[in-house]
Amino acid sequence: MTKPIGPDEALRRWQDFADDCLAGFPWDVEDYNNDLTLRSRIAEFLAESKAAGDDRTRGLAAQIEAADSRVRSVLRDESFLRFPEAQWWLRRSPAYACRRFCADYHEAYGIEVEPRSRFDDDADELIRLNGTGLPVSDVLIHARDESMYAAARPGLLLRAFREAFPAAARARPTRQLVLSWIAGGTEDSGLRAGLAGQ
Repeated sequence: MTKPIGPDEALRRWQDFADDCLAGFPWDVEDYNNDLTLRSRIAEFLAESKAAGDDRTRGLAAQIEAADSRVRSVLRDESFLRFPEAQWWLRRSPAYACRRFCADYHEAYGIEVEPRSRFDDDADELIRLNGTGLPVSDVLIHARDESMYAAARPGLLLRAFREAFPAAARARPTRQLVLSWIAGGTEDSGLRAGLAGQ
């Protein structure tokens, strides 16, 4: 049984979701739906705290509202009208997101979302850099060193690697090496040696 997350962790995750939405959601539909479920749980927590007269949640509520404002700017289209208006995050679809999300969202719900994302821009740039003769290892190092959006979080960089270099990413030892490098367990030189010729 997983331990329920606390209010501070829920807030952090919702703020990350807001950032991801503004950049063009880079994850998959299941991740997106999990984040919406998290927001529903936040709403329940805030209502329970307010009913109990807990004044400590005022600051949390203000921070949630700030993140909500950012999310509302992207979740615009009323698509799922069976949900109450108060649950706007469940009623609306994103105006834009990464290409893969858009395709999967359309397949799952029949709803068109504009493919526009900083993640896709970065994945395209990784492909372009590799096309200039830069080895895959140096492309990844460049992404990290230049603080590209896709390098902001470990999972995003791994996802960008898979998106840009699907043939290399299919090999389990290669994936494990890249993951180890992203996590700091492998030095740049080890990444270069392990990806030599790619």
